[in-house]
Order: sequence, then C-alpha cells, then structure tokens
Amino acid sequence: MPTHHRLPSFSKRPISPPSQQSPDKSASKKPRTFHNQTTHSYANTSANNTTLPVCTVFLGHGCHLVIQCKLPHTWDNLYDTFAKCINKALFAKDGCNICSKWQQEEGCSDRHDNRPFCLGCGATSHGAQHCPQAQKTTGTNTIQT
Repeated sequence: MPTHHRLPSFSKRPISPPSQQSPDKSASKKPRTFHNQTTHSYANTSANNTTLPVCTVFLGHGCHLVIQCKLPHTWDNLYDTFAKCINKALFAKDGCNICSKWQQEEGCSDRHDNRPFCLGCGATSHGAQHCPQAQKTTGTNTIQT
C-alpha cells in the first residue's frame, strides 16, 4: 500500500522568525506619516503646504491625513464642513456616502450610487479641488534645507 505525504500548504503566509532586536529598538521603528500630529489649525498654512491637494473635508492645503480629518470648519473658518470621514470613507453629515474620487483633481467617471458633488459649495460640475471656496495655492513647490 503506497504512503501519501502531505504537501505543505502554500496558501498560508510563512511564520516570520523572531526578532533579534530588543523591545526598545523595535518600538522606535514604527511607521512614520508626514502629517503633523500636534497642529490642528490649518488657517495659516505656509507656502510649502500650498502645493498639497486640498483636503476634501476642510478645503485647505494643510499637511494631514484626510481620512482622519475631523475639523468642524473650512480652512478660513467661514463655513462649517460638509463631510466627515468614517472608517476611511467620506460621508455627508446627513449620512449619505460621497464619491471621494470626485473630490480629487482628476474627478470620477465611474457609475455608482455615491453622490458626485463638491463638498465646498455643493455644485455637481466640480469636486473639492476646483471649488471656489477652497484655499488657493500661493507658492511653488520649493524644498528648504
């Protein structure tokens, strides 16, 4: 009677070898983001930040993660924000899902049920990047050393 050998499963990820680093060293190797965790007011952004895309929530060029933006007012403090981010998705404050691609520079041509309108002024002709209420760029992309 022939014996069958079980082949290893390739569908599971191999177990990583234990780290040779001490706990102190591994704690210092956390992934870093480019947003400033201590700054929450973006009304007075510098020229270096103005080359960033407009945040679809507060319509300013502040350096932060849009998916974590919880600012209650637009960049100039003139308007209440219209959207909020919940679990990395963009929602109007009335709870309706919003097309986040529509808010980007290139817009969205997909056919779906998410609402395609500007989060700044409500127009359907453009998204947040082209909104008249969005913070205007004032400088060029410069790197300071």
